[in-house]
Order: sequence, then C-alpha cells, then structure tokens
Amino acid sequence: MSESDKLIAFRIHGVTPEFIAGIRAAGLNVLDSDKLIAFRIHGVSPEMVRSLKQAGYEPDADKLIAMRIHGATPEWSRI
Repeated sequence: MSESDKLIAFRIHGVTPEFIAGIRAAGLNVLDSDKLIAFRIHGVSPEMVRSLKQAGYEPDADKLIAMRIHGATPEWSRI
C-alpha cells in the first residue's frame, strides 16, 4: 500500500493524530499503520488498552485485535 493509500485509509477509518496519541498515552507504542487501521476497524480504543493494563494484562497489538474480533472485553478478563 502506498503512502497516499495509507493516508486515505487513515481518513476513511478515523485514524487521527488524537487517536494515535490516545493509544500511545495508554501505553502502547504502535507504529505499524496497518495495525492502527485494524484498531479502528475492530474497535480497539485507548480506553480498552488502559482497562486491560489496569487489570494486569500487557497484550500486544495483534492480541488486542484478536480480542476485539472474538468479543473479549476488559470486563470479561476480570472473570
């Protein structure tokens, strides 16, 4: 995917500077543009990352995406 295609995908899916800053502020330094797009598509949010970290989990980007695809939530992880 070209750089211009990535910028278009960012715009379409809502990967904004604020979203990226929120993910980083939550303690996840994701630099892969495809993963950031997947976060937005599947609903990985800074709040989700913070909740999981508060519950003692340190999932990587791929695990966060998989959790959302399969319906796992921070509340579910406390069971």
